Parts: sequence; C-alpha cells; structure tokens
Amino acid sequence: MMNRDKNMFDEIARVAYGLYEKRGPAPGHDFADWIEAEKIVMKKYSQGKAGNETAIKSTRPMRTPGKTNSNISRPRL
Repeated sequence: MMNRDKNMFDEIARVAYGLYEKRGPAPGHDFADWIEAEKIVMKKYSQGKAGNETAIKSTRPMRTPGKTNSNISRPRL
C-alpha cells in the first residue's frame, strides 16, 4: 500500500508541475496547482485508469490566464 501512495504522490507532483508549465512560470499558484492535480489524479484512480499517461498530458490549468482565484485561501504558517 505504501508503494501505491508514493506512486500517487509522485503522479500528483508531475501533474502539478505540468499545470505550472502550461500556465507559465508565474509564482503564487503552487497550492492551486497541487489541489487541481490531486483532483485529476484521484479521479483517474477512482476510474481505474492508474498508469494511463494520457490523462496527465490532457490536463488544463484551473484558471483562465489574466484572472485570479481569489476564492482559494492558503493555510497560515
């Protein structure tokens, strides 16, 4: 089970980075990218498509360029 968790974590990280690359190197969207990547990967795993790399390539950024996600709050440290 631990190996599956690591694989899922690694896949979420790859998808989040892909979202970052598609949007461009604008700072401040890492949390939103991670949450969106979790949704994408969890949906893929729940549909039994684990290991299908095409799902990663077809991801879209969560926001429209030029608009902000003001409804997403970051945890305070």
